[in-house]
Amino acid sequence: MKLFQDFFSLFLQDKCPLCDRPGENIVCRDCDRQLQKTKLINPKRHWQNDLPLFVWGQYDGSLKRAIATMKYDNCPQLGRWLGTQLGSQWRKSFPNQQKLTVIPIPMHPAKQQQRGFNQAEIIARQFAQVTGLRYEAQLLQRPKATQALFELTVAQRQRELQRAFSLNPKVISQGLRQPILLIDDIYTTGTTATEAQQTLVRGGLEVCGIAAIATPKT
Repeated sequence: MKLFQDFFSLFLQDKCPLCDRPGENIVCRDCDRQLQKTKLINPKRHWQNDLPLFVWGQYDGSLKRAIATMKYDNCPQLGRWLGTQLGSQWRKSFPNQQKLTVIPIPMHPAKQQQRGFNQAEIIARQFAQVTGLRYEAQLLQRPKATQALFELTVAQRQRELQRAFSLNPKVISQGLRQPILLIDDIYTTGTTATEAQQTLVRGGLEVCGIAAIATPKT
C-alpha cells in the first residue's frame, strides 16, 4: 500500500521545468543545487553606484538557461522561484530595510501580449511578497516599442531607449512618497534601468536602486 502511495505521490508531483524530473518547489533539488552555485558572494558589491545595483547571481550556465527557459519556453513559474531567491537574499543583506515601493521594469504591451507575461512583474511580485515591501506594477509604463537591445552598442541602446518609458498619471495622483526599487531579470549595461530611473526622477520620485536576478561576469 505504501509503495502504491509513494508511486501515486511521485506521479502527481510537478515536473521541474529545467529537466522534467519531479520537483516539489518549482525546480528539483539537483537544478536548485546548480542554480545556487551561480549566486554571488557579495550581492551588494555595486550598491554604491549612481544607480545602486543589487544582484543575485552571475548570468551564466544554469542561471542563464533558467532565465531563457522562463522567457522563451513559457515557464512563468520560474519567475516566482527567482523572485523568492532575490527576496530572501535582499532580506539577509538589508535586515533593517527602509520602506520602499517595488516596481518592475515594464515591457511594451505588444511584446508582453506576445510572450503572455512580463517576467520582471512576476519576479517583482514574489520579491515584494518575500520582503514585505509595497508592490506597484502600474506606475511605470513602456509606450514606445523598441528593437532587441542585445546586439546594440551602449550608445545605440541609449538612443533606442530615449523616452521609452512614461508615468501613469492615475498612480502619480495617489501621492507615492516611498523611494522606489526597480526590479528586472537581467542587468547588463544599465541603459534600460537608467532610462527608467530618469523617467521616475523627472516625475519627482526618488529611486534608491535596482535589484536584478543576474548580471554578466565583468
